[in-house]
Amino acid sequence: MPILPAEPELYPEDLWSRKEPEARVAGGRRWWCLHAKPRQEKTTARHLHARRIPFYLPMVAREGRTPSGRKTRSLVPLFAGYLFLLGDDMQRLQAFQANSLVQILEIEDQLAIDGDLRRIDQMLRSGLPVESEAGYPVGAPIRIVSGPLAGLVGVVTRRGDRDRFTALVQVLRQGAAVTLEDWQVESIADRPGQDPPRGGLG
Repeated sequence: MPILPAEPELYPEDLWSRKEPEARVAGGRRWWCLHAKPRQEKTTARHLHARRIPFYLPMVAREGRTPSGRKTRSLVPLFAGYLFLLGDDMQRLQAFQANSLVQILEIEDQLAIDGDLRRIDQMLRSGLPVESEAGYPVGAPIRIVSGPLAGLVGVVTRRGDRDRFTALVQVLRQGAAVTLEDWQVESIADRPGQDPPRGGLG
């Protein structure tokens, strides 16, 4: 079985061990979620690593077979299409210079995302099998927050490949299905004072 090539999963190597969360997100630094073009997560990571910009790309090993039947093992992103940058506004702009990103998403709760990513890193280093989990399960009430359908509410009716799912918007007691990505929606159940959608427009 081929040896896994060295891939930059994070920078610096002591990202999680050398500072407390409050210190990591201080001094103008903050976490950003980078939405990469298809199969461009590692390219983006190499770009950031070469410029010594702190980042984290959670990756897992995946086994497969060549057409001849030989086993292979490769490293793939845990969250297809996404990695995380820890930096200031200038470093955020430098990330776009790789020409490998769709967009950069802001993260409101910095201490929460720092804790989440650190726990993910601990899980990956445990040696136990880790898989990505859909953010919005079937039946979850959601609101579309990005694109031409922003403002519509509905429920998740089917999960697709990784971060894709189909949401159903009820109009005139009928359904219209549209395929979205997780970053385009928000959970209504997570918003205080919001009731689950009863159908129709938000």
